[in-house]
Amino acid sequence: MKIKKTFILPAILIIILCFSTVPVRAATLGKVTGIKVKQLSEEKAKLTWSPKSWAKGYEVYQKSGSGKYKKIKSTGKTALTINNLNAGQTYYFRVRAFKKSSGKKVYGKYSSSVKIIMKKNTETETKIFTVSPKSNPYQNKYVGSYGFTEQTRSYYVLRSYLEYFANIGGGELHLQKGTYNLLYCLYIPSNTTIVFEDGVTIRRMDKSTLFTLCSYNDLHTGKKFYGYNGVHDVKLIGKGNVVFDKEYGGNAAILMGHTKNILIEGITFAHMSDTSSHFIEMDASYNVEIRNCIFRDSSSSGKKEAINLDVPDTATGGFTWEGSSMDKTADDTIYIHNNVFKNLTAGIGTHMYTPGHPHKNIRIENNSFSTCRTFAIRAQNWEDSYILNNTFFNISALDDSALSIDARGISNVIVKNNTATNSDAFMKIIVSRYSDSTIASRPGLADYEPIYNSVNKEDVIYNTVSGLKTNYAVSYVNSTTHQGSTTQYWNA
Repeated sequence: MKIKKTFILPAILIIILCFSTVPVRAATLGKVTGIKVKQLSEEKAKLTWSPKSWAKGYEVYQKSGSGKYKKIKSTGKTALTINNLNAGQTYYFRVRAFKKSSGKKVYGKYSSSVKIIMKKNTETETKIFTVSPKSNPYQNKYVGSYGFTEQTRSYYVLRSYLEYFANIGGGELHLQKGTYNLLYCLYIPSNTTIVFEDGVTIRRMDKSTLFTLCSYNDLHTGKKFYGYNGVHDVKLIGKGNVVFDKEYGGNAAILMGHTKNILIEGITFAHMSDTSSHFIEMDASYNVEIRNCIFRDSSSSGKKEAINLDVPDTATGGFTWEGSSMDKTADDTIYIHNNVFKNLTAGIGTHMYTPGHPHKNIRIENNSFSTCRTFAIRAQNWEDSYILNNTFFNISALDDSALSIDARGISNVIVKNNTATNSDAFMKIIVSRYSDSTIASRPGLADYEPIYNSVNKEDVIYNTVSGLKTNYAVSYVNSTTHQGSTTQYWNA
């Protein structure tokens, strides 16, 4: 009997030990339930699921389209924000729980898959905000950082919201009354509307560019833009007395290149000088409307147009924005109407040209020009365009050389129903060509041939003129010699 007990007891111990070391199987742990996904922005989604009391943690798997699942995160929480998703893409997610057994991970079954199609311009993020110069930046960004002071607060307020709009695909920002001092240029992304309420003044602390139409996400990346593939669908709207004050400082108030679908409305642009400054620099832009604005007061040293239409061309150097590919894209479909231009060196125009790349569909209508010292409008290398129903008063220079309309190398440009009074001259049409001195300073222009005019007399004479210092309305010459023998003089 004693011998039998000796064999039975070890056998029982072995059986018990075997059962105690059997690993916990996935089937006994069960699967994660309650999995949900919610879009937060164009590039973010939040995944949540129900907790398991026994779980040490969870593994999250993701796939896109018909691809394979890949583990993207191991977490001890029951929620995960997923970044860097793409609008328009379909994503699938699943989760499984794990615990530790004998020092090893033991997994439960995968949850059911959850699907999301990332939407563009999602309404899950707040996209309309109202701020004042005393507001805090979006989510208090920059508060306490180097450079943030009460003097620079308004700059960081605007910058923080424009950066946010760049991340979520656009938005709408309302600026309440007050002065907004800009420490640096602000960059406006696509699909953004800025409404400036009555009493808003925008000025730059160092008298340089106020706004550039470019996304913060594209800055300092070396990205180059071509054609009209840059920023699009931007509106800058003034309500009441809104002033972009350049304080007699250089560079543009608004700089745009390779843009499309832009509206600028109801803004007063004040004080311009420097030999290189404009209120609006517009290059390689499509479908731009400027209406109900005031452009006023350039100093005697200012030499450029309030609104400049140019072509990004390395040879001309007319546009030097580092984001441009310099692909020689011209402006197309530009509507400038119902604006006031006064006490300026020049109103609207082009001062450099690139052969084979004319500006097209430029329509300048129902504007008022007064006291311009060089010209009110310069149409240089323009095609299929209109200058209609504008008024010109006191377009005058000390040497009597100022022009209401300076036309150079134009084709199918209609000039009708305009009124010019008390001015040096109404319209002069000449060949567009670079002088020897200009070519000497920019050798790349040496091969740029002159552009001759294609003009019908009846397209430019139906205007009303009085009090001019010439006895004719239009002078026309289509020769590079510019001799009086080849010049035609037409009356209105």
